Amino acid sequence: MIDPKFTEQIARWLQSEHDSQEAVAAGATLLLQLNRDSAMYQRIMRNPKRELKFLEYKLRRFLQMRQDGQTVKDVVKMDREITDQIEPIVNADRYASDADFLPVQQPPEKDGGNDMYVRKGIRPDHDRLPDNIKSLWPKNAERWKKIKEAFETCKQLTEPCDRYEYLKVLKETWYKYKQDMALYDDYRLTADTATVPDVSASGNALTPDQEKELKNADSYVSKNLPQLQQLVAAAREEDFNEEQQNALENLRQRIQQRVDVLLKYGRTLTDERREQLLSCDIKVALDGSLQSKASQGLSVPVETTETSQDDEQGQESE
Repeated sequence: MIDPKFTEQIARWLQSEHDSQEAVAAGATLLLQLNRDSAMYQRIMRNPKRELKFLEYKLRRFLQMRQDGQTVKDVVKMDREITDQIEPIVNADRYASDADFLPVQQPPEKDGGNDMYVRKGIRPDHDRLPDNIKSLWPKNAERWKKIKEAFETCKQLTEPCDRYEYLKVLKETWYKYKQDMALYDDYRLTADTATVPDVSASGNALTPDQEKELKNADSYVSKNLPQLQQLVAAAREEDFNEEQQNALENLRQRIQQRVDVLLKYGRTLTDERREQLLSCDIKVALDGSLQSKASQGLSVPVETTETSQDDEQGQESE
């Protein structure tokens, strides 16, 4: 729990004149309350003038965290979440050329005894893609450089307050990178350069049954996605058991089925929702079989087990 009054106290110290020995002592006491590092406190007190810049730096880092609503525990959790995803990808990047940066969520392969990640690289039909899809490649190239730079900087830092600024960059850039790379890789180029058919915008009005299917799918995702996010987060803990894992996989499958329905009917996902789904390993583009059915105006089947109950739960959330 973050004490806003204590946060204000840190901000006031940084905004005020604090080059006197008494002011440095007050700032060092604030830092001690934040990190419980008595050795650091003693070092500052032995040489207050020399350590003043260091003290200012540390308090600014803690202030940024607290103003963002993040405790040290929150930052440690974020660190584990994001670096566990990125570290194997960055390590595998030594096998890639500058123009062949890594795509998202590809399975590892064995190559000469080293774990690698399959990379699709730039598409052979890249020049035929619409401009909005084509532009994702250079944008992601820049994002990948930013990710690697922030990751390498993080490796040089140990304390959560120091790493936080770069972890924020990693998290924001990584999920946007994953989202756009999925859009680029999964885009279906047709003869008229159309993407997945938008049934609802094709000029054919939805039937009442189709409208109900779409409404139920939308409600189900909204209601159950937070539970899936909690299970995904819990899966990183050591005490995550087999029963919880089964619950995670079952819920992920059901949400994926509803997302496929949304995509089939051309429902536009917000950037925030796309990021949430991708972070839970939910695909946000139709696969080939579903696209084929959608293009023929056929219904994409949703699992019948507990379907009625699931739909009712989804409707209750509206």
